[in-house]
Amino acid sequence: MNDQSPTDPVLAHVEPVPGGLYGDQPYEAALSDLRAAVTEVSAALRDADATTAQQLTHYQQELNRAQLQLRPGDSDALQRAHTLARTVRQSLAGGIA
Repeated sequence: MNDQSPTDPVLAHVEPVPGGLYGDQPYEAALSDLRAAVTEVSAALRDADATTAQQLTHYQQELNRAQLQLRPGDSDALQRAHTLARTVRQSLAGGIA
């Protein structure tokens, strides 16, 4: 598998549209952060053993739920989204996968 493999997660290649509906706003930044974390978890799932895959799947579900609950005017939800993404990345870096 290489960087150009068609089996790479699609979200790794998706970028927010500049000037979109919420472009350059905290909502867009939080949503991008969550999507990037989902991409990292998806990539880690490819090579994970059964135990690690279970934890990664849990993270994936939490991240997806956070995306659905995210609202532009809810600053607490925006902060929780960033915190969740940071927690997931720290777990990945710490050797969960």
